[in-house]
Amino acid sequence: MSKSSLFHTALLSGTMISGLTGAALAADFGVSGNLPAVSAVNGKVEFLGGAVDADDVSSDSLLYGGAALSIPLGETFGLQADVTAMNTFDETAYGGTLHFFTRNPDSHLLGAVGGYVDTGNGHMLWGGGEGEAYLGNVTLRAIAGLSDSKVSGSGSDTDFLGIAEASFYATDNLRFSAEVSTVTRFESVNIGMEWLLQDQLNMPLAFHAAAAIGEDGYVAAAAGLNFYFGGNDSTKSLIRRHREDDPRIEAFPGGAVSFGGTPLMNNPKCTPSFDPDSDCYVYEPD
Repeated sequence: MSKSSLFHTALLSGTMISGLTGAALAADFGVSGNLPAVSAVNGKVEFLGGAVDADDVSSDSLLYGGAALSIPLGETFGLQADVTAMNTFDETAYGGTLHFFTRNPDSHLLGAVGGYVDTGNGHMLWGGGEGEAYLGNVTLRAIAGLSDSKVSGSGSDTDFLGIAEASFYATDNLRFSAEVSTVTRFESVNIGMEWLLQDQLNMPLAFHAAAAIGEDGYVAAAAGLNFYFGGNDSTKSLIRRHREDDPRIEAFPGGAVSFGGTPLMNNPKCTPSFDPDSDCYVYEPD
């Protein structure tokens, strides 16, 4: 398998690690009542660096950056735009996503989400529904939909896309999460953590770390920083930011850190043809 093939797999399959961040639903989140879906215009910027490895290829560095902007649409609805870029295996991919949702910060979020990922000689268009349930200091999150992916010189492939995540807020500012996902028929498991350093630094800066394992010996790990801005309270906790302000960045579907799998790489079982029902998925000539 080539580095290029693995890169497209990593990006188009969107196996990501979501930051496990935390905040027990303590008195801080007890600001309940008739809260709007989005408290005020807000956003975040995140950067991570790490390493990635898989069967039959040499390990490589991984650099990721993302940004999101959320705006309220009246009291009941919200809109968020995500943009991300990732470089690994000597190539760079870009993604963009839109979320349209309704939310009660005391209980749930429901909405539609979709986006586009471009890796140079491959791309993926995807969309579906997303939901979150807020159960004290636990958040359950899921996305279900379809993806249509294509590598230059091959046919396109339409597949089910599914992501399920559980997050536990150990404190108002520390979250741990675990996620399973299937994207372009690549299955992966991801874990992560996020620690908002509001109390230590008196600013909305968070440390974020994540790791993933997937098919074909795929492993990845990264760490970095998230910076939050805007909203109706510059001192609010992490759990309140996650439930009152911006949903998760999904420009590479699967979580906040985009790591990938292997459905678009060369596979020894493949034949020189595109067969969406085989383990080959896409044939990429030498």
